[in-house]
Amino acid sequence: MTVREMLKLPVMEHAQLISGERGLDRIVQYIDIWEVPDIGNWLREGEMVLTTGYSTRNDPSLLVEMIEQLAKVNGAGVAIKPERFIPHIPQEMIDKSNQYDIPIIQLPIGMAYIDITYHVMDQILNRQAVLLRRAEEVNKALTRLVLNNKGIQVVADNVSELIDSPIWIIGKAGEVLASSPEGYPYRSSGKHHQWEVSVDNKMLGKFVVEKRELNELDLMLIEQARLVFSLELMRNKIAKDTENRLRGTFFEELILNTVSDERVTASRGRQLGLSPEWLWEVAVVEADEPFYNEDSTVVTNIQAFIRKESAARKVRSQLQIHGGRIVLFLPSAKPAGQDRRIVDKDVTLPWCDALSGQLSSWEGVRMGIGRPGSLVEAHRSYGEARTAVSIGYRLNQERRMFTYTEVEMIHLLQESTDPARLNRFVEEKVGVLAEHDRTHGTNYVRTLYHYMATGGSLNETSLRMFIHRNSVNYRMDRIKSILDLDLNNPRCRFELYLCTTFYLLNH
Repeated sequence: MTVREMLKLPVMEHAQLISGERGLDRIVQYIDIWEVPDIGNWLREGEMVLTTGYSTRNDPSLLVEMIEQLAKVNGAGVAIKPERFIPHIPQEMIDKSNQYDIPIIQLPIGMAYIDITYHVMDQILNRQAVLLRRAEEVNKALTRLVLNNKGIQVVADNVSELIDSPIWIIGKAGEVLASSPEGYPYRSSGKHHQWEVSVDNKMLGKFVVEKRELNELDLMLIEQARLVFSLELMRNKIAKDTENRLRGTFFEELILNTVSDERVTASRGRQLGLSPEWLWEVAVVEADEPFYNEDSTVVTNIQAFIRKESAARKVRSQLQIHGGRIVLFLPSAKPAGQDRRIVDKDVTLPWCDALSGQLSSWEGVRMGIGRPGSLVEAHRSYGEARTAVSIGYRLNQERRMFTYTEVEMIHLLQESTDPARLNRFVEEKVGVLAEHDRTHGTNYVRTLYHYMATGGSLNETSLRMFIHRNSVNYRMDRIKSILDLDLNNPRCRFELYLCTTFYLLNH
């Protein structure tokens, strides 16, 4: 109870507040009697001291020191009976009382200590008993909700009603897991009270209460609610971890093998929340150093981005670490009545464009992306993504995003052509130019490749190679002279494009 409430008890009818009025809301937890000079060593927080001043009759400064000691331990106040052993309450004691907001109460000389201690402690113990009973009731009610699997939203609604305040459960990443009222907007504010929700010493989220003034009952309810929310988040975490393991195993199998039974794969996908109507593109992310740690900065940033994008597209994507590479399974909802290869570009950007816009912020990585298809075709798209980044990066190391459609013809020729015959053909067409590069330290083969790949554009070639347009023009004049070929001939241009491509892929 507070000092203010204590003064309103009938037994305190004739007591008089002398000073320290600003401390009337201090909490009284104990009553103690002081008639020895060294009480400072025994004072506790919330203690109301009763005294006649007997031990200070020869040294009134001890009364001043007692106020300082009470302030230090956050005591409740002093109830003093002067006149018998001290003539009056010292002014210095009153000044210290007002300075530290420690109430001084003057008691009638005939009042027995037992009357005060009995009635005050009876009130305190009765209130504590009520709180304990209420705590037990709340604990049982909230635990019953968890055990009956009512869900975090139902628990949040019950807690909000008990505390009489809007509340939020905030996830580790800052997302709102539940709020009451449901959908109540959350804005982080220093005026809100918040507590960590932890399991096994790991912080899983925060419990935020909007109510500014919290009484003892509210704090008790909040402590019970924290325990229940911890149980609920732990259960959610276990369920999510289990689902993630199952999804990880499922997608790992798609990476490793072609689908042998389409119906089984589609059924397993549905059980994991993957719609059979979605179109899937697989992207492979590589870097000079392999990816092994899912907690690395790049992996975390990519994961956060595709989660946000997937939420906008209303689909469920997947990130896997496989063979030192990041593998992204990227679904898109197929528009009704349209060909399965067409993605609805009016709703969101295609995955390729969305990822291209982010690659510059993921330093040191490059990405290949396969053609879209059904879930059972994911293995094919994965192989195409690896091929795209492998061929594309070797041809143009200044780029970061490569699609399989860009390199498909090159890949088909690689797969279907006799390597020995192809190498001879390449040597016949650009061998002289390659030898010139080796002998003179020039870069004519790569220049010719970019010139052919850009349709003979001096400007585009200069941008790709980070050299001036005039330098490209000079190099092309030298190349024409060395090869003694007519670059205006379409067949010649086609042959040179293929030959420079295969030369760069093999050197």
